[in-house]
Amino acid sequence: MIKRFKMLLFLMGLLIGGGAMIAATGTTAQAKTSLRYFPTALRRTWYHYEDGHYSRITFGYKHMRTTDYYDGSWHQYTTKIHVRNLNATHVSHHPSWMFATLLYAHKMHWVNLYGWNQGAGDGDFYGVKIRHYRGYRIRTLSIGGGASLWTSGHYYATRKVARNLGTHHFSGVLYYPDF
Repeated sequence: MIKRFKMLLFLMGLLIGGGAMIAATGTTAQAKTSLRYFPTALRRTWYHYEDGHYSRITFGYKHMRTTDYYDGSWHQYTTKIHVRNLNATHVSHHPSWMFATLLYAHKMHWVNLYGWNQGAGDGDFYGVKIRHYRGYRIRTLSIGGGASLWTSGHYYATRKVARNLGTHHFSGVLYYPDF
């Protein structure tokens, strides 16, 4: 389900303006190179539970692996981030590489992940924040995208929390709009 939201967010980003709304206010516009490695807060395995299946995202030092269940089957994707000169006019072709930048929006820090040769769109956003649920502090990985950085879902540090919260929406979060 989250994969379908990611595709919708990507398409909405293209239709609404390709990210100009967010990028101008973040640190992305000021940086000269992309990140060398993922921030420590991301580095772990995160779980999401929906429709009887656990999806998972694992961030390492430089690697990211996703395992999602949608359209009746499992899909796995692995990628590695590389440093990229953000001011370069010519970039070599690497279809499996990614690069990442940092961004601050909606009162939290996000890692914005792009395909190495991505020509349009806003990329995928990943941000970690401690959220509150019924008196408990829950470490949450939020996933977002689109021109306004809409949140499409949350992943959690344990399977138990993922199963209990499922597709819970937290107050104060900008979610993908229902059209």
